[in-house]
Amino acid sequence: MNTNGSGPSGINLTSNNHFIGDYLTHYLTRGQSVGLTIVAEASLASLLAVLYVFVIISRNVAWRVRNSPTNRWQVFYTPMDLLMFSLFSADLLQAIGGVMNLKWINDGKVQVGDFCSAQGILKQLGETGVAITTLLITLYTFLGIWLGKAIRSMKITRAVLSAAWLCIVLVVITGNAVNRGPNRMPFISPTPYWCWIGQSYIHWRIWGEYFWLWITLGFSIVAYVPLWLWSRGNIILDDHSWWKFTLQHADMDADPVLRGLRRRSLMMLAYPFAYCISTLPLSIVRWIGFVEGPSNISSTATLIVDTMFNLSGTFNVVLLLTTRPDSVLFGKQAHIPLGHALRPVQLALHSEGIQSIRRDDDTELGKLPSRS
Repeated sequence: MNTNGSGPSGINLTSNNHFIGDYLTHYLTRGQSVGLTIVAEASLASLLAVLYVFVIISRNVAWRVRNSPTNRWQVFYTPMDLLMFSLFSADLLQAIGGVMNLKWINDGKVQVGDFCSAQGILKQLGETGVAITTLLITLYTFLGIWLGKAIRSMKITRAVLSAAWLCIVLVVITGNAVNRGPNRMPFISPTPYWCWIGQSYIHWRIWGEYFWLWITLGFSIVAYVPLWLWSRGNIILDDHSWWKFTLQHADMDADPVLRGLRRRSLMMLAYPFAYCISTLPLSIVRWIGFVEGPSNISSTATLIVDTMFNLSGTFNVVLLLTTRPDSVLFGKQAHIPLGHALRPVQLALHSEGIQSIRRDDDTELGKLPSRS
């Protein structure tokens, strides 16, 4: 950090200014430029993948406008449509923020200014949006399978997502509005390899983004483990009381059709699982930074985990394309409803009627799971 002269924002950089831990300009080493290039490439891959999804959405909407006799202008039909659209919209913002690193690579330095502020805002919007939407997907899936309370209301889902995005936008606007003024460190500054909330505003980092990353990571892990055991047949849920369940050894000779139904019910949890893979290494590195200080984290570790983190959009698109959701918005329409998490009694009642399910339908995403 330069300790003399003046920065681009007019802040006098003398030894009397207590801006320790923040940078107004960070000059990239050759190794850091190479690492940041890989991060930018990962972001570019996610950006192109997400844009492809929006091409699919546009194609399906255009087809419906031309061919549907009724509700041709209705875009969203199910809560899954809304949740997935929110997820990919957040992925898009996060990917754009990552691709903006190309400017720093070209300049050889990361510097405060309008471009820096724009990158910080986009990264916070995208990363927090991905976290909260993933949390909602996990919550919807858990409610449908374990508690038997599937949320099928479009109004409720719209209200929840609108409130979530409104809170995200308000936090971003408030943080940038109240933390400005003379002799104050810029709210968005180099950190140091890209622009984000500066080290001086650690509380805004925690409550504006880290909190949601860690809550989503923790809840996804807590929810995934019992639901995965349920899908294997190790847990039998009570038909009448959601808090009652029985542990048993998995029956390897169980009806493969019933096992298929259980497996498909967990398809929506593939997105939280992918989120855990991309976010857990980043969280570990960030925790080390909190405990031991940012100076104890090597640039190599930071850039590696951020590369994985910026691939989250690519992971989500791969999941979408391989599962081919039963959705008017994102994919083909199935002839039968799939993805419902059924209780043992319901599984027995439905097993006879679903023997004709095609083998390739085993990868259908289906609807958000429920008991019914």
